[in-house]
Amino acid sequence: MKTIDVAIVDDEQNVLNSLKRLFRKENYELFFTTNCEKVMHLLSEGEIKVVMSDQKMIGITGIEFLKNIKKQYPRVVNILFTGYADMNMAEDAINEGEVYRFVNKPWNDDDLKSIVRQAVDKYDLEEKNRCLAENINKQNKKLTFLNKKLKNMYDAQKVFTSTLAHELRTPLASIRMALDIVMKQAFGEINNKQEDLLNKAKTNVNRLNRLINDILDLSKMEFEGAQLNFEKYELNSIIQGVIDNQRPLAVEHGLFLRTRLDQKISKVRLDSDRITQVLDNLINNAIKFTVQGGITVISELDALKKQVIICVEDTGMGIPEKDIPKLFKKFQQLAQPQTQSAKGTGLGLVICKEIIHQHGGEIWIKAGIEHGSSFCFSLPIK
Repeated sequence: MKTIDVAIVDDEQNVLNSLKRLFRKENYELFFTTNCEKVMHLLSEGEIKVVMSDQKMIGITGIEFLKNIKKQYPRVVNILFTGYADMNMAEDAINEGEVYRFVNKPWNDDDLKSIVRQAVDKYDLEEKNRCLAENINKQNKKLTFLNKKLKNMYDAQKVFTSTLAHELRTPLASIRMALDIVMKQAFGEINNKQEDLLNKAKTNVNRLNRLINDILDLSKMEFEGAQLNFEKYELNSIIQGVIDNQRPLAVEHGLFLRTRLDQKISKVRLDSDRITQVLDNLINNAIKFTVQGGITVISELDALKKQVIICVEDTGMGIPEKDIPKLFKKFQQLAQPQTQSAKGTGLGLVICKEIIHQHGGEIWIKAGIEHGSSFCFSLPIK
């Protein structure tokens, strides 16, 4: 399809000849004619950016001609040649939108070339905007389709996860009950080897039950958002309560469990149950991966950033640098030689991260620890 930059129509051939000489050095595709129909024919077969017409034409006025073009080919930019007597008419044509600019005869060469150049630029810019808008519209439709598809996938995953988890709970409860009955020797004595095997089976049943609960908990937070019950609490009191509950487990492992709490911390707006869940998880992990020494829970007020920082530090083996990227990712467990029997679900830190983020805070592992590890999270004071 041929594209003409500027089509010029005038019923006087000498005017056209003058215009040819004027534009001979311009880098335009030009078409000159005394016949309006030729321009209409070219428009039906190809593309014309700018049409420049004289007002006084044979059988039709320039304004009428340009109106017809605007009606059929609205993207074309129109310029009108007019005499002084036709000035009011030309102004009306501009106000009605059919004509972009008008040029008085006799014209100034530089002014005319500038007007034509601006008209071509106007057409090109509007074409670019139109193409961009079309592309954006296509991309929006594509994104809408993909978002709908993604939502359907999420909905399907949510239903599948919830259904599967609930369906697994019933047989697991039956298995656990059967194991308890056999281990209590209700149907006869069991030897040491049988008891050892039954204990292993019960440990894995409990682990699978924790995994199901964690999957349901995480799925609900990811798909629906945690239903947080925000109230103002004494954060140090919550920490102390978790310490008191976890201390028997630490003593059982021969570890100390102590606190270093900043007394300047006042009440903090949070969900007590969820923050307790985070602390329980971090402290339980620390106990699990610590053989000697113990765990210290630290709270600190960061008045400058208007937040509190809570850290759970242990004296365990620490976390190898290569394993740090695995933290806070689903189903990632860090192998520790001395704790192979204490396996988790691989979702605890992910759940902690989701809870802290929904409180408006961050969770991280502190770098540069020589011995052990230190998991920290922040909570905004407001």
